[in-house]
Amino acid sequence: LANRQGARPVIVDLPEGPRESPREEPPVPLRSPSLRGRLLLSQPYHHGRPGHVAFHPGMPDAQSFPFGVWGRLVARRASHGGETLFGTYDVTGHPALKEAIAGYLYSARGVRCRPEQIVVTTGAQAAFDLLARLLLDPGDTVWMEEPGYYGAKAAFTVAGARVLPIPVDQERGWYLEPPAPLPHLIYVTPACQHPLGITMRMEERLRLLDIAETANSWVIEDDFDGEYRFQGRPVPAIQSMDRSGRVIYVGTFAKLLFPALRLGFMVLPPELAGRIVNALSTTGQFAPLLLQAALADFITEGHMSRHLKRMRRIYAQRRQLFRDIVTERLRDEITLSPAEAGIQVVGYLRDGIDDIKVSQAAAKRAINVSPLSKYFQNTAPTQGLVLGYAACDAAQTRDGVERLVAAIGEVLG
Repeated sequence: LANRQGARPVIVDLPEGPRESPREEPPVPLRSPSLRGRLLLSQPYHHGRPGHVAFHPGMPDAQSFPFGVWGRLVARRASHGGETLFGTYDVTGHPALKEAIAGYLYSARGVRCRPEQIVVTTGAQAAFDLLARLLLDPGDTVWMEEPGYYGAKAAFTVAGARVLPIPVDQERGWYLEPPAPLPHLIYVTPACQHPLGITMRMEERLRLLDIAETANSWVIEDDFDGEYRFQGRPVPAIQSMDRSGRVIYVGTFAKLLFPALRLGFMVLPPELAGRIVNALSTTGQFAPLLLQAALADFITEGHMSRHLKRMRRIYAQRRQLFRDIVTERLRDEITLSPAEAGIQVVGYLRDGIDDIKVSQAAAKRAINVSPLSKYFQNTAPTQGLVLGYAACDAAQTRDGVERLVAAIGEVLG
């Protein structure tokens, strides 16, 4: 039946079967990405696997975060934001948060800076990406720890830099005599070396600054996990020892509070801080102001210091429990590093055990461990596992270790 306006319905013949769809033309071939695009697309994806139950490296315990307090602070700022929140804004960050960060860094890390030197970012990786584009030309040399953080190396590689290793050893520390050429930029994690968890000694810090001054190079000091120390005394940040304005201090709140917050910061030398506004405006790398304002209140009202004090106690207990259980169940397969600081620990595998195969076998059992070998880029890798313990309670730790025992057993056959 077919209806037409103002007429009686009529019967019409319809073809049997579906109509033949028009022929699809072959897709027009797209141009390949640029060289920079190909470098960017070639970088591996390193984020955790959803649904995995234990041992994700660098993962804090978000369940212990005071979300009730946080929610009230966000709601209060949303209701009474004012001009700084809903009007024009400074792309370098909310003024109240920059003030709060400056005060916190001075008291906790010995960092001396003015709020104008601080740039709020969407995390440490965003800072590395912007700094690589801002400071490096294709072919420039970067000295970087080995083993070292692959996210930073990816940012430098995409910028076209040549990355040379600074060997780091669990026992001997940083070997600060890498081969020529001299660097344009040096990247280090001195407070808690990523992934080994050792702390750079004072003489190594002074040697690093001497090299940077001789080479007229920038230094990126990534304060990875610097708040969580379990052995030894805290050592001042390299930035606090810098007298020539070449150290850029980078930090993140994702490890301190909860990963989804996606807020970090850079402390720039005065010369660089005065010129970065155009770069931020062009790249759009600025964080949501509502969260920045709430975080400023979270710091200045004392909530962050109370939270960190509580988490240090919880993490110290979990660290000891994790070490005890792994030593009991995997004594012959894994040797745990001392790890002076941080919320993860390296487990060195005995000879003949492949860390990538163990990681894959663990993933089948919903355990997220990181093979130590992937932190090496230029030298022969050491076989081991990077194991995050902070987000696991006692039951999860015991269950996770049993799954890891099964994974290693599968690899050994």
